[in-house]
Amino acid sequence: MYQVKEIRLTNGGRERKRLVIEFCDPDKQVVGEFLMSDAPMLNGIILQEIDQVLNGKKRMITSSGNRCFITVKSDVTMIEDLLTAMEGVEAYPPYTLDTKELRELIVMWFEKIKLDDH
Repeated sequence: MYQVKEIRLTNGGRERKRLVIEFCDPDKQVVGEFLMSDAPMLNGIILQEIDQVLNGKKRMITSSGNRCFITVKSDVTMIEDLLTAMEGVEAYPPYTLDTKELRELIVMWFEKIKLDDH
């Protein structure tokens, strides 16, 4: 499964709290990166696009953020790390998961970070 926890970031005497998600399965690290970086940037649009695929309105969608590229099909979604081509940067291998599971993870993550903003 996964664990959501709060970390503290410090820079020059300033401190900031941030929620992170860590998966027990190390192969899912790219899923965590997608949830923490790109899903919030894509906001509700990504959920709308996933719903269009799940409802059969679109056969497939692709989307790219700052960290990940995703290919969403009705049954599975592949998440790829865009940093794999960058030398000296830790990148994660691609991961394929059930599209409905990804949608549930996005909804859960949006609820968590929304609560964190208050």
